[in-house]
Amino acid sequence: MNYLTIILFILFSITSTTTFSNDKSPSELELVTGLAKPPFILENLSSGLQLDLITEILASQNIDVSYIPMPLGRNITGFQRGNVDGVITIPPNYKYPSMYISEPYIYYQNVAVSLSDSHIQLKNIKDLSSYSIIAFQNAKKFLGEEFANVAAYSIDYRELANQKQQIEMLFSRRVEVIVLDINIFKYFVRDNISKVGGMPFEVHYLFPERGYSVGFKKEAHMKLFNAGLETIKANGTYQMIQDNYLL
Repeated sequence: MNYLTIILFILFSITSTTTFSNDKSPSELELVTGLAKPPFILENLSSGLQLDLITEILASQNIDVSYIPMPLGRNITGFQRGNVDGVITIPPNYKYPSMYISEPYIYYQNVAVSLSDSHIQLKNIKDLSSYSIIAFQNAKKFLGEEFANVAAYSIDYRELANQKQQIEMLFSRRVEVIVLDINIFKYFVRDNISKVGGMPFEVHYLFPERGYSVGFKKEAHMKLFNAGLETIKANGTYQMIQDNYLL
């Protein structure tokens, strides 16, 4: 073996070692998540109803998971540009190149909430256009065309990534109506009863319940996730996690 051959062999060995060491183990995935929105994602950004479900779903398939929090408005960009394996809270019918959508693993019941003494009557989504509204980030994309039209013509429409701030603005009378998931609202009221001060409120059920999925870069990961979802539903883990946060 001449010197040139030896040098090339050494260089190839170093390159190969570096390449393989940077590859993530197939037993570990990284997923883009949203910011804190208890009870779905708690303030520590590593637990909560939604994250606990995903963790247990993948654990049933012997897969560990780590989470990368990003504002909801940037999650697809993070999925596209980052060295990640997937992104959570994706509508099941979402279309994106080379994204494999799982079965829905979590369900949100979005509602409109107003203070009782405002005497706001909401019979349908169109009625919202007469009031100031703060919705969750990307609500215009997630809640359908009719709501998007309302947002476009509302007298005052805003979206916030921080849903705690969204709720606080309702109780401080800085907005007339907020749009968010009912469990996020209930969780805040339960844990901040002194701030709410017993102020009565009205919940308006204007939106259908919506399921959300995980979008993966690899079809194999999506199939493993779906299998894990079936497993934890069958063995009772899914319901146990739901009860832990929602009862």
